[in-house]
Amino acid sequence: MNIPYDLENPKKTYELSNKYREISGICPLQGLNSLAFVEDEAVRVHRFDLSSEKITKYAKHGARDSEDITILGNTAYILTAGKHPAIYRVADYTGRSPQCHRHDLNLNEEYDPEGLCHDAKGDRLLIACKGSPTKGDTGRGVFPFDIQLGRRAKSPVLTIDCQGFLGEGESTFNPSGIAVHPITNDVYLIGTKGTRMIVCCGWDGRVKGAARLDRDRFEQPEGIAFAESGELIVCSEGAKGKKGKKASIFVFAFVQ
Repeated sequence: MNIPYDLENPKKTYELSNKYREISGICPLQGLNSLAFVEDEAVRVHRFDLSSEKITKYAKHGARDSEDITILGNTAYILTAGKHPAIYRVADYTGRSPQCHRHDLNLNEEYDPEGLCHDAKGDRLLIACKGSPTKGDTGRGVFPFDIQLGRRAKSPVLTIDCQGFLGEGESTFNPSGIAVHPITNDVYLIGTKGTRMIVCCGWDGRVKGAARLDRDRFEQPEGIAFAESGELIVCSEGAKGKKGKKASIFVFAFVQ
């Protein structure tokens, strides 16, 4: 089961300074040749210019553990983890007076939501869960979030069964990021704990492709996104210590 990307040969690789070692989620800023990203330790949007590689930091809205980000217009949606996972809606996030509102997800902590993206066709957000409250459960759920109402649906919009694609000796897949392909409309999930891999599935939860990620390149792959062209963008946390591997952003060509 392959995916239409050569993960051994990125089209472009960017290395970030040690200051941004804990990058955890990314989102393209359409028309700006830039990416937005978040780090583990703050509810704050960063902008990374793909040409100059300059990073701009915007207002901080708390010290929560930010996991992923989605940008719609000039509004940022930031997913935070912990005992009370939530989505922070930051209106006019680039302005001088951004307005921040917290939406509690009312999810059992064991779900451990870490992935967030926009589903353009459904005009909603998607929340990918790394775990399950049921011991031994190999299913991983994706919950929809109503943007207008500011609340999560009670039931997942799709669930993938990890046993359908894991190999011998591989016990689990724990999604840390999610993205919808702009051309095929397939759902892509990336995971770093358990088996390090990218999984492609349909809206029925059926797995269409899976690819394991080389640890030498992907220290801790946390975020996944797509450019409008179908290019795949992956971010990976860096290793601890001054001499450790730096956080990286990889861009892969879409092989049609």
